[in-house]
Amino acid sequence: MPCLLWAILLWVVPVSTAAAQASDEPGRLLDSDRPEDLIRAAALFEARLADGPESARARVGAATALNRAMAIRTNGNLPLFDGLQDGADHRAVWAELAPRALAHARRAVALEPQSVEAAAALANAYMFHASSLGILRSILAGASGEYREHARRLVELDPSYDDGLGDYLLASFYRVAPWPVGDADEALRHYRRAAELSPSSLRNQYGLAVHWAREGQIERARGRFERVVAQPCTEHSERLFCGWMKAEARRALRDLPAH
Repeated sequence: MPCLLWAILLWVVPVSTAAAQASDEPGRLLDSDRPEDLIRAAALFEARLADGPESARARVGAATALNRAMAIRTNGNLPLFDGLQDGADHRAVWAELAPRALAHARRAVALEPQSVEAAAALANAYMFHASSLGILRSILAGASGEYREHARRLVELDPSYDDGLGDYLLASFYRVAPWPVGDADEALRHYRRAAELSPSSLRNQYGLAVHWAREGQIERARGRFERVVAQPCTEHSERLFCGWMKAEARRALRDLPAH
């Protein structure tokens, strides 16, 4: 009998461990920096909705995974010092993945309106969705109001979340939106607020560098780009496009005018 009991335990424990590992797989994949892992994580979170379609956690997981995949594949959609990243290849990525992310994020916010993670997922997903339409077209379609609404809601819930993501999204919107929606003063205010909330964030330093470069304040821009090259990224979402930011900062330092 003891031998039989031991044999049963040897069979049960590995099976239980395997089941636990399988249930944790989407969470582990969510920390990956490989787009294919994040797409799989989204599919696994979506599979959980078959049994619980009102699961806010699964919705947030799926939206976050898709947002992270888009961030990696399109460099966070950060503005360039001399342009934008809304070329045809990036817009194709957003057109493919943003509708899924947006649908999950909207439902998650409806289920848990006080969830910071859901609000961040919605703000990010809507940013990618609006960008897939092109800036001018999205503004004409009324997207600018909803974009700002989601970013401001994230600021209300937790201004420091993800290195001041809400303020950064607002700053980038005001920086790149055309007249009469764009506003350089509002962009600077939000970039500065994000940097005050998380001064170690390279994304925030990069945003200020781009702002100063576009304002013709070359020495100010140069100083911020030098910080981006020299300092490490935080462990938050900016790590997904950290290498790209550093490469872009080096390009800016090379191509900015001397004065």
